[in-house]
Amino acid sequence: METCVISGRVCHIIVNDTDFPTIYWGEMKNSTETTKKVLALCEDVKCNYIVYEVEDWNSEFSPWEFTLSRKMSFSGGGHKTLEWLTGECVPYCENEYGLTGKRIICGYSLAGLFSLWVFYESQMFSGVISSSGSLWFGDWISYAERRTASPDSSVYLSLGESEEKARDRIMATVGDCTRRQYELVRADKNISRHILEWNEGGHFNEPERRIAKGIRWCVK
Repeated sequence: METCVISGRVCHIIVNDTDFPTIYWGEMKNSTETTKKVLALCEDVKCNYIVYEVEDWNSEFSPWEFTLSRKMSFSGGGHKTLEWLTGECVPYCENEYGLTGKRIICGYSLAGLFSLWVFYESQMFSGVISSSGSLWFGDWISYAERRTASPDSSVYLSLGESEEKARDRIMATVGDCTRRQYELVRADKNISRHILEWNEGGHFNEPERRIAKGIRWCVK
């Protein structure tokens, strides 16, 4: 694994073959252990990885401003992350490493929501992995209802069976929001492969395994 800084942001890069699909995967700073666990679970999967870090999870992965409660708000800094990803990271990695395979964007929780947003917004990725995505996020479904995917793309959605039992009434809508998102995915003629996978447990149950399952499905 090679670690470098691309326009101010730390990235961990693994290139196995320039023709393989490349997973652009967003993680929190200092999440090395999570990354290692996922890579171990995907040891036989033929792909490349660009793992990019954020320092402020709620800001850098939120597509727009949203206040969940007095204790939790999101500033909508995802626009800057999107601009960096599509304008700096992808071009740099493809030029520097000669990557020619499909681009797949990947994330867990709020990063899963962000990945789905980038997938729609940029039209640069042919696949998206949104594992336990925070699809309860304010106005997400109304946004998704107005969007279509890029042609011949793949969408992997997953959720834990207990996640919709969250105490917070907004977070508890995640089950219905994820089901509605999957309805939109199935109705989108540009999406050729899709799945909604249910996992045991709540939001924090085996996140590495959930990410790995998404990578395996998208790359196969």
